Amino acid sequence: MTRDLYRTVVSLLVTVAVSRAETGEKAGVFSRQPYLQMATPTAVTVVWRTRVAIKGELRVREKGGDGVVRVPVEKMTVRRLVEDGESSAGARALHSGPPGTWQYEATVGGLKPDTAYSYEILDREKVVTPADGSCVLRTNPAPGSERPFSFWVVGDSGTGSESQKAVHRSFKAWRAQAKRDVDFCVHVGDMAYKNGRDAEFQFGFFEVYAETLRGLTCWPAMGNHEGHTSSGKTGVGPYYDAYVTPAKGEAGGLASGTEAYYSWDYGRTHFVCLDSYDLAVTADGAMAQWLKADLEKTKAEWVIAYWHHPPYTKGSHDSDGELDLTEVREHLMPIIEAGGVDLVLTGHSHVYERSFLLNGAYATPTVAENAVLDDGTGDPNNGGPYHKVPGLVANSGTVQIVAGHGGQALMRRHYPNPVMRKTIAEWGSVLVEVNGRTLTATMLDVHGKVRDTVQVVKDAKAVGVGIAEPKGPGEPEGPYELKSRVVVPGAVEPGGP
Repeated sequence: MTRDLYRTVVSLLVTVAVSRAETGEKAGVFSRQPYLQMATPTAVTVVWRTRVAIKGELRVREKGGDGVVRVPVEKMTVRRLVEDGESSAGARALHSGPPGTWQYEATVGGLKPDTAYSYEILDREKVVTPADGSCVLRTNPAPGSERPFSFWVVGDSGTGSESQKAVHRSFKAWRAQAKRDVDFCVHVGDMAYKNGRDAEFQFGFFEVYAETLRGLTCWPAMGNHEGHTSSGKTGVGPYYDAYVTPAKGEAGGLASGTEAYYSWDYGRTHFVCLDSYDLAVTADGAMAQWLKADLEKTKAEWVIAYWHHPPYTKGSHDSDGELDLTEVREHLMPIIEAGGVDLVLTGHSHVYERSFLLNGAYATPTVAENAVLDDGTGDPNNGGPYHKVPGLVANSGTVQIVAGHGGQALMRRHYPNPVMRKTIAEWGSVLVEVNGRTLTATMLDVHGKVRDTVQVVKDAKAVGVGIAEPKGPGEPEGPYELKSRVVVPGAVEPGGP
């Protein structure tokens, strides 16, 4: 297929997607199925869209209980396009969407921590949500809770392609077979190719993940493709229409005053999300200053940070040759590591990469010497986990994972990054589990096979020191020959960097 023909085909597919979204080509009352946002120990927000106004309520029942919590339409935030009429008092109008869209954001409070509920949406006394058991929500554990938990991580997935759907199927199959379910999901950006338009969100995100999103809260980070139509500076655009995040510290972190970056707590783990696309990442910038203050405030046992642009990669992007990536490494990573962050999750580069235990790799080009604290495998089943001291200790080591392999075309350069223990050119996603003083992350490939495992155990007596001559990076793996930069056959080609 020639590049011109390819572009023509892609253009036609996007046109069809936009047409479907704008004409409401979907059974039932919903033009966007219900999905969960901003869970806390006592509240969860349920969001959905319809073509016509509903007259009803959200009902939430504790599983196995008799009590019902009701949120009538009058108590919901209702958002509309400016040309279609007024939104709720104090609510921002929708930036974009099909004409006639009604978006409902129903926050149900007064719930019990760490408790499972079923929910249903009624319109004119008729239940309109699916009766397949997928409409469930679970509140977050109380602060300080030591209950083990796990979550799903996916990035660079929003193509609507078969590869994206296959990754989702592999996760659902794993979930069905697992002894314990996952608790929420994190998306590290590029969920709506090519330009983050409303119709592209619908086609490449909400329709693909509809069943999963009905029952798992999704915590997002904005990617560069969403940034084509959404602005972190103003908090306006399809990305900000879609998500509800804790700008005021509602979920336990330090209030940021913006939905572009935020933090939240889950038991004894603190999460931090940053905007690496269109906000300043320099140390004197507002985001970096908030990040430093947020990390100083938290008393968590673990800290996990996520954003879009990776500080280390040699996949479809090169962190030694692109300003967005080098700035993240040079300006944000010193704050991240000084704050004791344990795990960093990013996307952008269409590959899976996982680092050694690192501290201080800020130079350009990236070098591993004296910046690797442990050059072992990190795999508890083959070589042993990485060890850190308990609690949050400055510069005690961070593991970096690039999870940009969620569905977009797989690409890699002809050499691995020197700080990466694993480089795998295969579609997939990442599962992270936190259990007491042990954190485990696994790469689940598109076929449902675990391709990499890294574990961090907080039982060390002292902080490690940089190794002068660490072992070299692991050999890249993949289903195809990886002697040079390649595009995996059958994938949708990237629509830009």
